Amino acid sequence: MILREYLPSIDHSLCRRCRKCEEICPAAAVSLVQEEKRMAVDPGRCIDCQRCMDACPENAITMLPRKADRVLRIDLSCLDPWEIKRLCRRVGLAPGEAVCACSFITARELAGAVLLGARTPEDVCAMTGVRRGCGIYCLVNVFKILEAGGVTPEERRKSRLYHHPLDPLDIPEERLREIDARFPQFRILDDVSLIRKFRGRDMLEEA
Repeated sequence: MILREYLPSIDHSLCRRCRKCEEICPAAAVSLVQEEKRMAVDPGRCIDCQRCMDACPENAITMLPRKADRVLRIDLSCLDPWEIKRLCRRVGLAPGEAVCACSFITARELAGAVLLGARTPEDVCAMTGVRRGCGIYCLVNVFKILEAGGVTPEERRKSRLYHHPLDPLDIPEERLREIDARFPQFRILDDVSLIRKFRGRDMLEEA
């Protein structure tokens, strides 16, 4: 759950339709309306990350307070909890595990978004608020959950999406041992052991 307190407002007298705001928006909330030849914001998708304002070279975007609809959450009560657990466990995540260090969105929320119809990383973002902060590490788990749900997302126009394994458990065991032997001061095998221990414990508690 996140609070969406502000909404982008575009000054069309300044906007040059460079579409940088569209390219950088993690929720695909900003797009070019071809018929009107102007940029527009979808309030229902915007997660108030304010990246569009920061990216605009013309300073044509300002953030204005929302009048209503400030809470963004996934309603898990209408979903089968076993289906949520199945998706999470398929990618090695405990349902209650935080997959976003910036917003503390959980794996069960990502799974819920997929079960409710999310078909792209932008959909998952718009439905949960994930990627509101750095938008880097959580994106790996977004891809994992989509793929576990049988979805292969297509890249958006000039999207800034990437799918690289950043979880230590994604690294092959042989490679982990090589890293540990070369850099013993980082104690990577100890860290991986702890991750497996706590993740396994969380999964048992969720059962």
